[in-house]
Order: sequence, then C-alpha cells, then structure tokens
Amino acid sequence: LSQVEAFMAQTGGITRVIFVNIRIPRDWEASTNALINSLPQRFNNVTVVDWYGYSGSHPYVLNSSGYHLSDAGKPEFAALVAAEAFRVSGACDPPTQTAPDSAGVGVVDTTRGYWYLRDPLTAATTAFYYGNPGDQPFMGDWDGDGVDTPGLYRRSDGYVYLRNTNTQGIADVSFYFGNPSDIPIAGDFDGDGFDTVGIYRPSNERFYIINRLGSGDAGLGAAEYDFPFGNPGDQPIVVDVDGDGVDTAGIYRPSNGLVSFASGATPSFLYGAAGDHAVFGPWEGGTADTVGVFRARSGAFFLRSSNTTGAADHSFNYGAAEFVPISGFFSDLPGGSD
Repeated sequence: LSQVEAFMAQTGGITRVIFVNIRIPRDWEASTNALINSLPQRFNNVTVVDWYGYSGSHPYVLNSSGYHLSDAGKPEFAALVAAEAFRVSGACDPPTQTAPDSAGVGVVDTTRGYWYLRDPLTAATTAFYYGNPGDQPFMGDWDGDGVDTPGLYRRSDGYVYLRNTNTQGIADVSFYFGNPSDIPIAGDFDGDGFDTVGIYRPSNERFYIINRLGSGDAGLGAAEYDFPFGNPGDQPIVVDVDGDGVDTAGIYRPSNGLVSFASGATPSFLYGAAGDHAVFGPWEGGTADTVGVFRARSGAFFLRSSNTTGAADHSFNYGAAEFVPISGFFSDLPGGSD
C-alpha cells in the first residue's frame, strides 16, 4: 500500500487514474486484487478495470499458462482498458439533471456484454457484465418496484433474459418470444405497474404486444395484439407520453429525426440529426417521458424536456460509436464496477 500511496502522490491534478487487477494463479493473487479493488474507496480519481472478472468469464483470452494473453485476448485486453480510459468519461462529466426522480442514460458494449449506467444526479458510472456478445440490450421494470433493470434479447433464437438488479449476475427471468432478427421493446402497455417485453418485426414493420412475462425458459405464446406502424429502417420506441402510467409504441426515423406515435394522441415532430438513436425518459423528474438522442459519431447524449422540435436542454459526452444506448429510472446505483 505504501508504494501505491507514493505513486498516487505523484498524480495530483490527474482526473482519472486506472488500475487493472490481475489473474495470476499464485498465492498473492487474492491479496493483490483486494488491494487494487479497494483503491477507488481510498482515492476519488481511481477506477479499476476488472481483468480478473473478465478473463474468468472469457477464458479464451488466456493461453495455456492461465495468465498470459492469448492472441485473441490481446485486442480484448486493449479494448477493455481503452473503454475505461477514453470511451466512458461520465464520471468526469458535470451532472446536468437535478430532480431526484430524473431518468438516467447508459450505454452497453455489446461486443462483450458490459453495461455502463450514468447516475443523472452525480454523473458517476456503475458498470457490470451481463449477457453474451451480440445480445440486444434494453431496460424495464420487470418486478414492479419502480426501478428499471437490464433485459437482453438473443436475436439468434428469440430468448429473453431479464434481471431485477443493476448488478452483474444471471437472469432472474428467462423465456422466448418472437422470431430471430426481431427487435425487443419493453413497456407497461396496460398500466399495471409492470413492464413486459414485446417485439418489433422489421420484416413487416409490425409491433407485437403481450402483457405478461414468461418463465422457466418456456415459450411465451402468441402476442395479445399486433399492429403495423413505421417504415423500413425505423427504430421502435416505447414512451409514456402523458405520464399516466401506460406506454405507447411508436417509431424514431434515423434518416430525418422523425418521432411518431402509433396512438396519434401526440403530434409527430422532428428531433436530432441523421443517424441518431432515440432514448426516452423523464429527464427532469415526474412520470412523462420526453425525447433524447444518442449521437454515436460524437459519443454524446442530447436530452429535451418536451416532445417537440427544438434544442437540447441537457447534453453531455458519454459512450462511444459502437455502444448501444439505453435509458431508464435507475434509483440508487451501487457505483463502481462489479
């Protein structure tokens, strides 16, 4: 510890210092990792890359020695450190939202199943692993506790994996619904306080809605209702436009920023720039969702406090071009990397 303290004494004025924990099958591995993992609590500018956890769940990154990098592991190690160093800088960004019940945003690196959730009040990041490379991430309140937590859709086989906490771990609920290549959507479509998983089928621009979750890895069955809406290339969205607790489906058109709701109750409008990805939430508290976009080319979010055309009310850098944006009410995040 004295060596670390001496090193940290030389880092005054540096906003982020990154340590990487280790996987080396020696008797000092556990004590070394305990020290490294404790550093964020000792120094407020330290973050830790969890190489021990990542290599344990991705054994192919190591060669037969059990600790040297394999050829496949070299770029993954570099990407892991780069993601912490350069890509997700939310811990250094000033907070822009002040209401205690503000929705937050996050990003998911789907190449390795790594989630980053940004606290809207402090701008601190909570990060954890969940899912397999290629899984489609989304969020919802699956257990009715008022907190949005991770969901995954495995587009290769239509399996859904839901978790009830914003932490690393296995799915609490799993079932299958839809067809391969469908896009998952999540919302409370009947106002009962629980989100369920529906799908949007790009092949026919059609929404399929069901007001219950499956269980036990079984099939969920047929949708309760379905309807066509949108054009090829549209992004499906689910929004509580008036704060009544009932979500409505719609589309965001990345080619021109069109936001349009299937119910027709809220007028369509334009927001964002070509290529943006839409996110929705009550950015300034309350229950009514409003529009935001993630601009991948600049790694930035632009949030607006009304569903109208105009300039962003909140904007900040967070994420990278290859990450998938998500949003929701996260409540009290545990912080750090699990």
